[in-house]
Amino acid sequence: MLKVKVKLKGKRKFTVPLPYTLLRAGGWIATSPLLWKFVNSKFIQKNVDENTKSFIPMSIDRREVRHLLREIKRYRGLTIVEVKDKDGAEVVIRL
Repeated sequence: MLKVKVKLKGKRKFTVPLPYTLLRAGGWIATSPLLWKFVNSKFIQKNVDENTKSFIPMSIDRREVRHLLREIKRYRGLTIVEVKDKDGAEVVIRL
């Protein structure tokens, strides 16, 4: 489970847990050809010049995302991101 902890100055600290099933579903949606077809037709076509036909994302296979999440599970407790702001805000992302 991926845990995102956020602490703001003068506020209560809260944690957002992200289970691996939710990450797996997000990976499945992000690699969907239907999603990229929609993104190209709705957003990219309106904001690019006429010479560029479409935006082609990096080629990521669903099997690669599944393998990545399987490997991430092996490193539980690893801190991925730890950021502290001058204002006292903190964000910590752990596996």
